[in-house]
Amino acid sequence: MATINDFGIPEVGNGILHPKLKHKWRVTFANLGGGTQTKPVSMQAKTITRPNLQFQDVEIHRYNSVAHVASKHSWEPLNLTLEDDITNTATKVIQDQLQKQQYLIGAEGPWLASASTASDYKFTVYLDLMNGNEAVVEKWTYEGCFIAQCDWGDMDYSNGEAVDIALTIRFDHARQDVTGTDSLELGTALGA
Repeated sequence: MATINDFGIPEVGNGILHPKLKHKWRVTFANLGGGTQTKPVSMQAKTITRPNLQFQDVEIHRYNSVAHVASKHSWEPLNLTLEDDITNTATKVIQDQLQKQQYLIGAEGPWLASASTASDYKFTVYLDLMNGNEAVVEKWTYEGCFIAQCDWGDMDYSNGEAVDIALTIRFDHARQDVTGTDSLELGTALGA
């Protein structure tokens, strides 16, 4: 009879490591909407993207060859989809954030003023990948965030689905913290 220890790769390791699952995550925020209650945004989150990092490629030409070196890096925007709830709790937080970035909706006075510095409106996003219980196995911290695009969705008499809010969030930097042990140590701990 086959057991989990029968699986593996010769001279690499035995056993099977459980994969991270796409539906085991949570997202939280710091200073979104001016520090207003952000739990509704966390509770209404449906989809989110992990960071995508790319480097500019610089070609160095020499006598009869070309070498490549990495230059400046850039992060692609974070995409976050929220379910718009009937009590407007998530909507209110998003609206407060957009007001901080630039007074757009119901602004007092005749001018659509922007914040004097980016630190007045930028926020932080924390994405935690979970193990299925309460343990965090991977944590992403997105720093220097602002909403670059907010799509409030459309209405359709023939569609009974929930209304979504699609956010495109620009950020300056992302950090990744992973927990756990080396895969070979984990295989040993599992009796491999």
